Amino acid sequence: MPKKRRPKKANGQPRILILAGVLALAAAVLLLKGDKSPAAGNSDAGELPAAQLQTALSEGRPTLAFFHSTTCYQCIEMTGIVAEVYPEFGDSIALVDVNVYDERNAALLQQMRIQYIPTLIFYDRTGKGRIAVGVMGAVELRLALAALAEGS
Repeated sequence: MPKKRRPKKANGQPRILILAGVLALAAAVLLLKGDKSPAAGNSDAGELPAAQLQTALSEGRPTLAFFHSTTCYQCIEMTGIVAEVYPEFGDSIALVDVNVYDERNAALLQQMRIQYIPTLIFYDRTGKGRIAVGVMGAVELRLALAALAEGS
């Protein structure tokens, strides 16, 4: 009769690695959730985007309304570009940062007829808007904001 072999005891290393991975993932999610405004620079963070937009337009300020989510790849990419470029124009252009998944923004989304994200609306001093849908490169965004700031 052949000898029965005992199964080798598994060392705890794979379990530790899995646990470390889960903890790292949880930490990353918590950090990302803590960053409420991807395009930091919005001075009226406590005010809802609809009110921010209304205020900026009534004051005749050039305004960039940025409609996005925090989960779609293109939105995340565009958020990084806005965060990189917008600070150069923060003194002359208002930024209205609109998370489309925030239920408090539902009326604004319906009013603006937002169907695709990311969507950027560039409002001039008269309140006339120009819409751009999709990812815009940093150079293209910089040019659009410069034209908006100059009043063209």
